[in-house]
Amino acid sequence: MFGAMFFIQAVLLGLALAMDSFTVSITCGLQKSLTKSRTLFMALCFGFFQGFMPLLGAVLGTFILGFVESIAYWIAFILLFIIGLKMIMEGRNFSLKSKVFDVTSTKVIILLGIATSIDALAVGLSFYGMNWVVGEQLLAVFIIFLVTFIMSLIGEKMGEKIYFIKPRIALTFGGFVLIFIGVKTVVEHYWDQIINLFKI
Repeated sequence: MFGAMFFIQAVLLGLALAMDSFTVSITCGLQKSLTKSRTLFMALCFGFFQGFMPLLGAVLGTFILGFVESIAYWIAFILLFIIGLKMIMEGRNFSLKSKVFDVTSTKVIILLGIATSIDALAVGLSFYGMNWVVGEQLLAVFIIFLVTFIMSLIGEKMGEKIYFIKPRIALTFGGFVLIFIGVKTVVEHYWDQIINLFKI
């Protein structure tokens, strides 16, 4: 039921969306004030909201995009392109010094989880344009949760050890991945027409 291409795309999407949580986790780790249980809570919180938002977006998308089914793939492309471009711009202007949070506060961690997952709501709307059935959408949401959870744990540990990938590189990577998936969505829709252009 689930093809290899679906898993590759879902994992790439999860990695792209997890970059915000990853960079925030690095800054949390830099403060060296998180216990193991607190780190686990942070990763679960980030993963939950990163998975919940696209699920909510997908549910809303069945009502909103159902009225514009013929251009759903263009809507997916536009949403992913805008979010991807936003992530790239954020990466260019990212500064660790301006990202200091009170990670000992449960409220702060929850707010960070929500803040880093807002973009994922729009990505959920794009599921409709990717032609994913309900089962694929649910599995994609779980993969996004799992990838974000793992990347958050890695980010915290890297920050704690002061050995990390530059956040601007991570955000830029995530942005380009989202743009790539958006372009792929449109290309897949027009693939037969593109192939016919090269036929003699």
